[in-house]
Parts: sequence; C-alpha cells; structure tokens
Amino acid sequence: MRKALMTEQGKGEMESHIGQMEGSVKDLERQVQEWKLKCEAIEKREAERRESEAKKHKEEVAYLENYARQLKGQLETFVTPAKKGAGAAAAAGGQPVLQAA
Repeated sequence: MRKALMTEQGKGEMESHIGQMEGSVKDLERQVQEWKLKCEAIEKREAERRESEAKKHKEEVAYLENYARQLKGQLETFVTPAKKGAGAAAAAGGQPVLQAA
C-alpha cells in the first residue's frame, strides 16, 4: 500500500515536470522561429547591399575606363606628329609660316 502511494505521488510530480518541459519546448521552438526570421531578414538585406555595391563598382569601373580612353585620346593628339603646315608653324616658334605662291 505504501509503495502504491509513493508511486502515485511520484507520478503526479512527473506529470507536472513533463508539463513544464513541454512548455519549455514550445517556448524554445518559438524562439527558433524568431531567430530564423531574423536570420532570413539579415541575409536578404546583405544580399541587397552586396548587389548595390556590385552595381556601384561596375558603374565606377565603366566611368574610369571611359575616362582612361579619353585621356589616352588626348595624349595621342599631343604625341602624334603634327601635319606639315602645323609642324612648320611649331618649328617657327608657334608663328605660322607664310609661303610664297
């Protein structure tokens, strides 16, 4: 009889403990869901940021390439030998040379 009473008392305590544990499990599952949602939001935000930075970088590279082409073109106009008439003018100190006709 005494053993049956102790078993019955232990059974009540165990059921109470199981109820507490099930509540804890539900709370932890809710926390897991919250963290998953936060993680997904952060990943989405970072993907958008990386995409934006990649686009900005691509535009900057295109601008610098265009600028380099323009500078190269300007440099080539200064480096290439001038035409005959302009070459003689440059040789005469910048004054155009008049030729007799």
